Amino acid sequence: MSGPKSPPAVHSLFSTLHERAKELGCLYKVEEILSQFNQPLEEVFRRVIEAIPQGWQHPDRCQARIAYGDATTESPGFEDTLPVHCADIRVQEALVGRLCVSYKRPKPEGEGGPFLEGEVKLIGTIADRIGDFILQQRLTRMFRQIDDDRRAVRDGQAAWRVALDLLRTTDPNLFIRVSRKMINHLGRRGVGEARTLLHRLGESRQAGGVVGEANAPQERAGLERFIELSDETFRIAAANLSDEDIMGRIQKWIDEERSSSAVKAMENVYAPLTEVLESIRRYQRLIPEGLRLPRATSDSVRVALIRRFFTEQLEFINVAKKYIDLEDFFGLMERIIFPRGSHGKLGGKSAGLFLASRILRQARRRVPAIGEVQTPKTWYITSDAIIAFLHHNELDEVIEQKYKDIEEVRQEYPHLVQVFKNCSFPQEIVEGLSLALDDFGDVPLIVRSSSLLEDRPGSAFAGKYKSLFLANRGDKKQRLGALLDAVAEVYASIFSPDPIQYRAERGLLDYY
Repeated sequence: MSGPKSPPAVHSLFSTLHERAKELGCLYKVEEILSQFNQPLEEVFRRVIEAIPQGWQHPDRCQARIAYGDATTESPGFEDTLPVHCADIRVQEALVGRLCVSYKRPKPEGEGGPFLEGEVKLIGTIADRIGDFILQQRLTRMFRQIDDDRRAVRDGQAAWRVALDLLRTTDPNLFIRVSRKMINHLGRRGVGEARTLLHRLGESRQAGGVVGEANAPQERAGLERFIELSDETFRIAAANLSDEDIMGRIQKWIDEERSSSAVKAMENVYAPLTEVLESIRRYQRLIPEGLRLPRATSDSVRVALIRRFFTEQLEFINVAKKYIDLEDFFGLMERIIFPRGSHGKLGGKSAGLFLASRILRQARRRVPAIGEVQTPKTWYITSDAIIAFLHHNELDEVIEQKYKDIEEVRQEYPHLVQVFKNCSFPQEIVEGLSLALDDFGDVPLIVRSSSLLEDRPGSAFAGKYKSLFLANRGDKKQRLGALLDAVAEVYASIFSPDPIQYRAERGLLDYY
């Protein structure tokens, strides 16, 4: 006799628990492997690869691969098949490799997707733990190297050689970049051996053994090749420069790398505003330490920030980059109000006023008679805050106003103003305006539009959007309420008949 069958729900529960137990067992095994920090990486990767299949639904078909640098460790008989799921291996946010898991044969029909949700999370967890293991090994080697280096300096070895040995162990990529700067420096100084080495670096060996400018793909040089050429670079440097000069330049280049790494988001004109502002703050904190950007990097960052905050117009950029310094953005960034995930800019009036103040600042140095020209204290709301306002209040259909007949727009506008004035704002905008009021105090205010279309070549937009004056009196709650009300009314003026008609006449209907 057979016993009673389990209900489907019970069977499903036990199946889920079984898979979860397998995943936890796999993770436990991986943790056990990665707790032994003295093992060679190759051995660790091999053992992790062996442990992974036991955590998957079909271990007999499961295969795994770890790519780290130029090396790859994979299951025996690994086949490039689909489906596959991969997770990045990162060390201190730097991408150093990938972990991929796949099936050699498709799953049986009716089993849903190729990987369970728990399996996908498990791949990511294992990749994170591998990254932690690699970092731990690097730190261990670094501290051992520091002890060795201290002994080497006491024994009379040149400090720059000790520094390079440490750099090679802790950050091979930075070691290669520093050596590249050194060979370029030696080449500029006219060192013959350096120029010969530069020529060798520039030669490309094509597939099939053809050297030169043939249109065949180049062979990929491995990290070992770069390390070898770096060693040769510093042999040439030792023969042509003093120990003090070499050490000074290594220190200078490492400092430049530190400062350059702090401004990566500043150079990305498509990065979210929060990332750009944090990057500016990181660089600001480095200045007291004496770290400065190389001139070429500084110029690149300035232009990127002008594009990011103000405009993509080349006419404006070509003028602005002559007058706006990187440090000018330090004060600006503390007075920007923006919605979550903002990618917005500051608008035409803001850009024009900011640039004009910088032009006058430089002019005063040449013509003292100009005197001190005051510009009003200004806080800025980014251009995409209006979109956040519409989404927050479920008013997305208002964007369609610009496509209506102009008389219809004119008729509906008074009601639209009242709709806007009775709406709420996203919390981050409210908090930003509250901070602005604290900074202004109780002085009278003006709330002005600053569209991306304003004060640009071919479309002045003078007077098309509203500007509202506020007495800024009463307690903080009253003042904040009046300010929010004014901002809402200025936002409503974007959809008034005059600017819509003006934009339509100039082919700018879909641009604010």
